[in-house]
Amino acid sequence: MVSFSFAHLLQRLDSSTYIDRSKDAVVFNDERVTYQQLRDRAARLASALAGIGVKHGDRVAILLRNDTVWFDAFFAVAALGAVFVPVNFLLKPAEIAFQLKDSGAKVLLCGADLRANGENAVTESPDCTRLIVVGDDYAAFRDAAPAVFPVVDIQPTDLALLQYTSGTTGLPKGATHTVSSLMWCNFTQLSDFAVDASERYLCMPSLCWAAGMHDFTLAALWAGGTVILNPSGGLDMGKLFSLIEREKATRALLVPTVLKQVVDRAELAKHDLSSMKYIYSGAEPVPVPVIEKCQRLLPKVAIIQAYGLSEGPTIVSTLRAEDAVRKIGSCGKPVTNCEVRIVDDEDRDVAVGVPGELIVRSNATMIGYWQRPEASAESLRNGWLHTGDLATRDDEGYLTICGRKKDMYISGGLNVYPAEVESVILADAGIAECAVVGIADEKWGEVGHAVIVARPGAVIDTEAMLATIKAQVATYKVPRAITVWTEALPRTASGKVRKFAVRDRLTGKIS
Repeated sequence: MVSFSFAHLLQRLDSSTYIDRSKDAVVFNDERVTYQQLRDRAARLASALAGIGVKHGDRVAILLRNDTVWFDAFFAVAALGAVFVPVNFLLKPAEIAFQLKDSGAKVLLCGADLRANGENAVTESPDCTRLIVVGDDYAAFRDAAPAVFPVVDIQPTDLALLQYTSGTTGLPKGATHTVSSLMWCNFTQLSDFAVDASERYLCMPSLCWAAGMHDFTLAALWAGGTVILNPSGGLDMGKLFSLIEREKATRALLVPTVLKQVVDRAELAKHDLSSMKYIYSGAEPVPVPVIEKCQRLLPKVAIIQAYGLSEGPTIVSTLRAEDAVRKIGSCGKPVTNCEVRIVDDEDRDVAVGVPGELIVRSNATMIGYWQRPEASAESLRNGWLHTGDLATRDDEGYLTICGRKKDMYISGGLNVYPAEVESVILADAGIAECAVVGIADEKWGEVGHAVIVARPGAVIDTEAMLATIKAQVATYKVPRAITVWTEALPRTASGKVRKFAVRDRLTGKIS
């Protein structure tokens, strides 16, 4: 029997009146899925997957833009005691194939618009024996099975999720979460953020990202609320305002680039957004002018900034609305299920105001990286997750992220790891050196800028180089510009590129 699992959320509908079965669980475009319908859809999919041999511990991947099918899949996989592997729909076939091969996924559930990428990736992944296409054979596959959850013994320590996140080497790593760590992550949100059955959560991020599924989405469903799902990509602010007004959304997670667009649109005043109580933002600090403008235009909405990561709780700390301006730049204080420390390279606590690495201890932390024992040992030391983020703590205990030990920048709320792009550039025989850095950008927060040094006699076509990069990595990772230098890149005594010096020169801080 299922003893401890997210699948229990839907299974308990069979014997409990805790959740109104006729209530909308998920709203997406013109589709409204009640709790009873979601329960039946997930049960049918679980039975169908079991029928093709998916069993406890198998990995099931999903490559899909935001859609109600995400919830069928998540709960069905949970019910089987299998492992859910979300794949970013922005990735290219080679990147998708890597994750399928690395995870050993047995099945790929794929959107019809992503069929070509899915088919190409599956052909390169020997363990993946079944491709199911949403919009093609998915509905028939699911609905041919009985609406009965298979009987499976699921334990808190069972692996439930592989959430891929790139590392400084450029190779993606699967952060492994158990049933227990996911439950802790989401249950904390129920108490810390007062999520209850009245919740109408507007899910803005794509569900393939950790923040999409695990920041309030599952918590809202567990509480018996409603998730209002926004389409992936092509954000239309007018449609967003109409959606909030029509569905009476109560809270949303908006990265700073989106929040800025919200407050800059004149049509905001034409819509009744009085249902909104909270707007959360993260990935980078929200500028003071944006906070002040939001407070002026939406005075009854609390602006709460947060920090989290795929490897740990997706919400580690929050900065409450009353501190948004007074503590600008801070990511606040830890939530109840987290302990944090700021340490030096020897894991010794640093003094107030001194930068160090932020480390986290929580029941919601991953148990390691999938099949990466060395990386796991490096990140999880003495019971603490080493985030790779540099931070300070002030005398009131407020945290501020001030840099990254990991070589990474954030563009439009998405992590970009330069090493991944640099490996593509360095594959060109004419390139001697390269460095990709994040440069401040008004719209996206940061965008990539590549600096390359050619080998003697080589002629570099930067437009052709950009085209090569675009063909191999997701669009959001592609540098906005490439600059060719004639001199060597600045390096430390140990031979590492001094990227801050590269960035300073590009931004005019040094000549």
